[in-house]
Amino acid sequence: MVVTENEATTFCGVEYDYIIVGGGTAGLVVAARLSEDTSLQIGVLEAGELRQNDPAINTPLLSFSLTGNPTYDWMFKTVPQEHVDNRAIDWPRGKVVGGSSAINHQVFVRASPSEYDDWEALGNKGWNWENLSAYFKKVESFTPIPDGHASARNAYQLADQGHEGPLKTTITNDLTPLLDVWNATWNNLGVPTVTAGADNTAGTQCTKSSIDPTTGIRSSSVSAYYAPNAARPNLHLLSETLGSSISFTEAKDELVATGVKFVVGGKEYMCTARKEVILASGAVQSPGILERSGIGSKEILTKHGIKTLFDNQGVGENLQDHIFSAMGYEVTDEKHSLDTVMATPERVGAAMAEYQATQTGLFASGTNASSYISYGQTGQETSPLKEAVKKVPVSPSLQKQYDLQLKRLEDLNTPALQFSISPLYMEVVFASAKPEGVKDSLSVIGAVATPFSRGFIHINSTQPSDSPIIDPRYLQHPADSQLLVTISRQNLKVAQTAPLSDAISKTIQPPQALTTDEEYGEYSRRTLGTYYHPIGTCSMLPKEDGGVVDSNLVVYGTKNVRVVDASIIPLHISGNIQWTVYAVAERAADLIKNGAQ
Repeated sequence: MVVTENEATTFCGVEYDYIIVGGGTAGLVVAARLSEDTSLQIGVLEAGELRQNDPAINTPLLSFSLTGNPTYDWMFKTVPQEHVDNRAIDWPRGKVVGGSSAINHQVFVRASPSEYDDWEALGNKGWNWENLSAYFKKVESFTPIPDGHASARNAYQLADQGHEGPLKTTITNDLTPLLDVWNATWNNLGVPTVTAGADNTAGTQCTKSSIDPTTGIRSSSVSAYYAPNAARPNLHLLSETLGSSISFTEAKDELVATGVKFVVGGKEYMCTARKEVILASGAVQSPGILERSGIGSKEILTKHGIKTLFDNQGVGENLQDHIFSAMGYEVTDEKHSLDTVMATPERVGAAMAEYQATQTGLFASGTNASSYISYGQTGQETSPLKEAVKKVPVSPSLQKQYDLQLKRLEDLNTPALQFSISPLYMEVVFASAKPEGVKDSLSVIGAVATPFSRGFIHINSTQPSDSPIIDPRYLQHPADSQLLVTISRQNLKVAQTAPLSDAISKTIQPPQALTTDEEYGEYSRRTLGTYYHPIGTCSMLPKEDGGVVDSNLVVYGTKNVRVVDASIIPLHISGNIQWTVYAVAERAADLIKNGAQ
């Protein structure tokens, strides 16, 4: 449904206390919490459509059909990556109300406690595990899995889960019988099984999913935080609306936000805010709003003819992302793969009919076989990585981050690598069709938890509709290449270890045996992909260390602009990030309510 001029004008007719730019994972959390106070008027601007009843979004297994579809996806791409064969890599982000929580693969995990403590060590008082842990539980309402479920064996402890939050989570049915095989294989490699949601995350586990098991549908910020509160008279959402820039007045040495400019149908509108403007447009788009508003690198702003209101070189910088490499294997039995199932219309139809009738089965399932392992659990020495880091001169502020990352590599309780299993041949990742004669296969994916490469995102023009320049600078730091080599070697080791090895007949990707680090490195570059977890572009750091927001999430140089989304995360964490973003948003809402400045 296209937003009309009348709707835009009506929206602007309200004087808001808080305007939130971005109705995604974090933005809807903040909107729901602030609108609990009926004396406040909350406005939310979101570029995407409200599609809360869309079966493509709500059906868990159909999440794979959402990326690359412009109805749901911003369709961003990186610039060609110099160290990855000059490939421009797709960067899906959710272009719907709910943001990426509406299009992701529903994996619901968090990092180890020490990784959140690292945020405080970087100069952010109060941002530590002790203060954040309660917010993780506040987010979710976990539904225990049925007795006798294949995944139920030692999968979780009820005390570790949240039970009264708005977001529905569970551990779903297994996509294939491989979960127990997967965990047993890692156990045979000396990696323990850990329970979902426990403090100790270094191990193999059955992961939770943001899926409501009673309905079999995705649980997102829309279903959890917006839909139950949409009727509140003080909560106003304007979708299909592109936030452009913030309007300021200058008072003494700081900028005071008075409202937000936005675009509907090519026409610009202005809505006013009495208290604060809150950016929640994500790591890709929040820095651009600041830049178009006159906050950012003076050199970049001048290039685009934008008056510099506050020169901050950190805006759009410190970009970090989870990179992975994958390998493919032919399996001995089709029960270990979905290749044949998904290629057989009758079987897909039967599975969909089961889902529509009972909200169970294949289409109600999530990804649940993952392992988060410390570097020491690979058996590799850390000294080559330390040497690689020492050889690259960096600023003192970045060195603080690197020191924490090196400390993580030495810690057996902190994951450095993430592995997961997919019961499919990943044609896009391998950039080739499944080899002739191979009927059923699976893929094992290995990811770098905290990469050393740093990139940037900056505006490409003054138009909010233009995609930004996205340069994650993948493998720019040689340590990341070494980490991918370790991942690829570990990948093969896992496949060659029982009982997983009993389910595999041969390796099909790479097609030729790899022996040297150079060969592993070349293969890793060729199959490098991203888990789509960008963070850091409006980092919460001291300004002298490249920070954009302070520990209250207030943008430096302003009195009343905050950023609440993944862009504020200063140092990457292990695991998928959606649960962390929800927890950050819950804590941010309390900071705002308590008037922290």
